[in-house]
Amino acid sequence: MKAIVRKHFQAELGKAKISIAEQDFETAWTALQRAHMLGQKDAIPHAISHWNMLKLAWRQRDFPEVAGQIVPTLLAIPLTFLFGKTRTFRGGKANVNNSEKMSIPEDIQQILDR
Repeated sequence: MKAIVRKHFQAELGKAKISIAEQDFETAWTALQRAHMLGQKDAIPHAISHWNMLKLAWRQRDFPEVAGQIVPTLLAIPLTFLFGKTRTFRGGKANVNNSEKMSIPEDIQQILDR
């Protein structure tokens, strides 16, 4: 992972942590989805983003989201090693259809293009 991408990935995780502490879960989910987009093509950051989504879903008692995050959390590392460089970007939440291509926020795309 490029240093600039890592910096922004860590910033989004930090924003999520603060938002969770403030019980601003909508902002936390947005930050975790942004972190997921930034880390999706690198195994460890990809797994970290899913782990944090799983923890947030559990905290909110959002059991459909918990169920939807278990497999991605467990398989993030091996699947990223196998397919990480070729996958289309996703926000990471369980309710996203894998066949739909998601748009990436312009600022995230600019960071990834550096």
